[in-house]
Order: sequence, then C-alpha cells, then structure tokens
Amino acid sequence: MEDLQNLSEKILTQTKEKGQIKLEEAEKNSVAKIEESRLKLVEQQKNRKQTILKKSADDFDRERQTLKNKERNAVLSEKQVILNAIFSEAAEKMKQWDMDQFNKFLDDVLSQLDASKEHSVVPGDKSLSHFQGEQLKRLNKKFPDIQISKETIPNQSGFIIEEGGVDYNYCFDALIAEVKMEYAAKLASLAFREAE
Repeated sequence: MEDLQNLSEKILTQTKEKGQIKLEEAEKNSVAKIEESRLKLVEQQKNRKQTILKKSADDFDRERQTLKNKERNAVLSEKQVILNAIFSEAAEKMKQWDMDQFNKFLDDVLSQLDASKEHSVVPGDKSLSHFQGEQLKRLNKKFPDIQISKETIPNQSGFIIEEGGVDYNYCFDALIAEVKMEYAAKLASLAFREAE
C-alpha cells in the first residue's frame, strides 16, 4: 500500500511538475504575447503621432504659403496703385503746362519732322488755346510748312501729327500710357527695391 501511495504521490508530483512547467510556459507565452501587443501598440501610436505631426506641418506650410501669396498680392496691388497714381499725376502735370512749357514741347516735336513731307497738326480740344491767336501766328512763322487743322481731338490734351496718312500721337494720355507700358516694370523694381 505504501508503494501505491508512493506511486500516487510520484504521479501526482510529476503531474504537478508537468502542470507547473506548462503553466510557466503558458505564462511566458502570455507575457511574450502581451509584450508583442504592447510593442505593436507603441509602434502604432508612434506612427499615428508622426502622421498627425506630418499632416499638421503640411497644413501649416500650406497656410503659410497661402498667407505669403496673399501678402505678395496685396503688396503688388498697392505698388500698382502707387504707380498708376504716379503716371496719372504726370499726365495731369502735362495737361497743366503753361504756354512756355507747351510751346517748348511742341517746338521740339515739330523741329524733328522731315521738312520734305507734308504735315498737319490736329490739336486736342483741351489744348486748343495753344493753337489760336498769337500762338497760331508764332507757329505759322516758325513752322510755315506745317498745317494746323481746324478739327480737334475730343477730350484730349496735346496733339496728333499727320504725315502722309500716318498719325503720330502726342496726346498726353497716350504718351503717358506708352511710357507706362515701356517703363512700369523697371520703375517698380527701382522704386520698391528697398521695401522687399
């Protein structure tokens, strides 16, 4: 009986030992799986955080670029307003020339014409006083071969020179517009270089 009890105890001990080994193995596996899951979770959180940070950085860069574009457009618009004002002011100053300033300009233009060709001057109706009375006598004396037209150009200061079917526009608005087209970009870069 004692043998039977020893045998029972031995079997029971072996079973406990095997059970304990299996339990420890199961615990190790569980701990390993838990650790693996924890590491995966940490990695997922890290990736999610990086994704959020990247999206935030991209959104910030996009918004910053949008603001820069708006600022640049506002500055360009303001520069355009300033340049337009400068050119408008120049045209107004020309329209307000006194008799001497207007005559000097007119004489400079007329003296450059080819005397072998026929020319006619068509005054702008806002400059008509420069082509009447004493001024007309002065022009006829100084440039006897040039005809002064009785027609006028409505709502214009300055004049047009007709030469063999070709018109040369010396109306002040047209002259300023031509200068503006030719020099606006250069003037803008010179005028606003320090501001940028």
